[in-house]
Amino acid sequence: MSRFQYLLLFVVITISCSKNGITPPPVNESSNLIGTSAIQFQVVKNLEGIYSLKGGSTALGSNFVCKISKTRVSFFSNDRGLFFILSYGFKQQDSSIQFAGFWRLSEFATQNNIQLSIASNQGASDLMNNRLPATLVIKGTFLDEHGQNQSVELSFTRHFSDYVRNHEFTIFAHHGVQTTANPPYAQNSLNGVKHDEDYGVDGIEFDVHLTKDNVPICIHNPSIDISLTKKSPLSGDYIQYSFRFLQEYIQLVDGQRIPSVEQALQAFIDSTNMKYMWLDVKGDPDIFKYLETVVRNAYGHAAAVGRNVEIIADIPSGKVIDEFKAWPAYSNLPSMCELSMQDVIDLGCKYFGPRYSQGLLTEDVNKAHSMGIKVFSWTLNSKTLITDYIQHGNFDGMITDYPAYAVYEYYTTH
Repeated sequence: MSRFQYLLLFVVITISCSKNGITPPPVNESSNLIGTSAIQFQVVKNLEGIYSLKGGSTALGSNFVCKISKTRVSFFSNDRGLFFILSYGFKQQDSSIQFAGFWRLSEFATQNNIQLSIASNQGASDLMNNRLPATLVIKGTFLDEHGQNQSVELSFTRHFSDYVRNHEFTIFAHHGVQTTANPPYAQNSLNGVKHDEDYGVDGIEFDVHLTKDNVPICIHNPSIDISLTKKSPLSGDYIQYSFRFLQEYIQLVDGQRIPSVEQALQAFIDSTNMKYMWLDVKGDPDIFKYLETVVRNAYGHAAAVGRNVEIIADIPSGKVIDEFKAWPAYSNLPSMCELSMQDVIDLGCKYFGPRYSQGLLTEDVNKAHSMGIKVFSWTLNSKTLITDYIQHGNFDGMITDYPAYAVYEYYTTH
């Protein structure tokens, strides 16, 4: 093992035990990307589909789903919720497409580096000419969990099914994280917004509270909590402090600042191709009055830059229902209710968000669909439960802390 590999292994082990519960993606030397040029999004979009292991190590799994985000190529394995996220570039010297990034397990902070490539005669030439290759093979090497160098070879098997291409199924990142096992970024953070799409999701679920000066912010708990933020001189509820004051004195566990909903929505619109932002409203007084302006401005910005987005205000309790009714001007913006199908109808919501523990709710889901209402279940973290809901349910999407399981199951089942 080289000195560089030993260093990487040390970093993997050390960061996996980080005290603040955050494990950033490993640093990749990315030597194969040096001197490469940018590739148009539509070129790499043609990589999407189902792949199988053709040769090399089985440590990453045997079957894979490939999805493309705005700036990355990602693969999701049938094994342990493993995934790998890759940057890419075109190498003019040999007309190959080069990839570099990292692999990681969903439920453990185990990760390491990976480098792949597509040779000119194994699909790169066709892809660069915006053609679907007759043969598509991706070869490369990776460092396994022991820091040992392994080879791998993937072969394109098929495109996504007609069902997948013609139906919309939305996978939401719970609090904007991709795992509860030392996530790469703090929950409800701007870095989560900017990178969540790489982890296979099509939407983000964030929590909303108000500050003293009526700025809607993204944070889960109503009070300052060192499980979410670093120690600071402040304590008590966020609504006691102005947004500027919180920006100065409070840091999330990974050093980021608590974002305003306005900041989160701007990053969501400008930095991703995701469609859905689920705002879990926590019910501070007059919350919808101040949220309305932020959401309407975000829709205006999205229209100006040609983005089709859906910003959903979630109503999770009777208290929030009262706040929603107290500000009728919000009623023509997208909203969701978690409580019952009848509440959804009474409130005029476009979405129903039942908790997973209520089961498949076949009758309610069918009724919702007959009325043009979409149904998203939350929060599904068991691989078995995710599989059951995808194979036997008729939901339009789900929230999960482990999107890799949902991505693999949905795109290979349908």
